[in-house]
This record gives sequence, structure tokens and C-alpha cells, in this order.
Amino acid sequence: MGAIVRGFDTRAAALEQFKSLGAEPLEVDIQESGEGQGGYAKEMSKEFIEAEMKLFAKQCQEVDILISTALIPGRRAPILITKPMVESMKDGSVVVDMAAEAGGNIETTVPGELSVHKGVTHIGYTDLPSRLPTQSSTLYSNNITKLLRAISPDKENFHLDVKEVFDYGTMDHVVRGSIVMQ
Repeated sequence: MGAIVRGFDTRAAALEQFKSLGAEPLEVDIQESGEGQGGYAKEMSKEFIEAEMKLFAKQCQEVDILISTALIPGRRAPILITKPMVESMKDGSVVVDMAAEAGGNIETTVPGELSVHKGVTHIGYTDLPSRLPTQSSTLYSNNITKLLRAISPDKENFHLDVKEVFDYGTMDHVVRGSIVMQ
């Protein structure tokens, strides 16, 4: 849809995953491994954090949507996006603070709420996992409905018009791939 997706993580494996999905990895000039235990990132040096914060400040001025997920097990989520950074964002921008349950990565997030600070909408829900099943069910049911409509010759009533011979050459590729036996 024309979006430019950028990703930042202190772990090399995560940066490779960003690249494999077509995202532009963001990196700082300081070489330091962020690999921690259990797949989590470890806390970085003061120099690294300073370089990281400069990078984030620059990105906040350029992006329209920012999603933050940084957590350190057993501790408050680190503040990665400060109030001045949020205030430098374009009016109408959106930030999603997926670490809101642990206090949040964005200084202006109100944990548990949808809020707006200086024209930037903050999604600070602390119950995101419980919201996902509804979304997933809706998306799945939409796909099944579309499949049934593709299979059915009548777009209003679902039924399969069984014929003696299928014309595989002109049959829709989704329908053709769905036929298990004749």
C-alpha cells in the first residue's frame, strides 16, 4: 500500500527478520550486542542508549505511525519515546504502545486508554491480547464468506452448482485449488 516500514531492535536476529519482511532496519553507529536471555533484549550501555535516543528523535519527525514493544522482564518498560519526541510528530500521527501494561515505552501514553497528546493519538491498551480473538474471528469469517461467494454461482445464496465436468481452464484459481475430488 506504499508504506515504508522501518524496524529497530538491539538483537541481530530481529533485524534480520525485519529485512526478510521487506522492512528497512534502523541501526545506530555503536556496535553492541543486545542479545539477552530467553529471547529478550538486554539493557544496553549509556552510549548506545544516547545514540538510540537521537535516532528515535529523528524518526519521530518522519513517521506517521510508531509501534513500540520494548520490555525488560521483571522491570518497568523503558521510556524510549519522550514527550518532546511525541510533540515533534506530525498532527494526526498514531503511536501504539504495546508495552503499556508494564508502564509503556512512550512517555505520554496513558496505560489502559486511548488518548491524544498534542494531535498524536496514543493506543495504550493493556489488554491487547484479549482484543485480538475478536479481530481474528472477524477476519477469518470474512475470508470464509468470500470463499463461499467465489465458489457459488449465485453471489447472494451460497450453493455449489455441481456439474458433470468442470472447466478447470476458466475456473477461478481459488475455487480450482479448493476442489479436493470430483
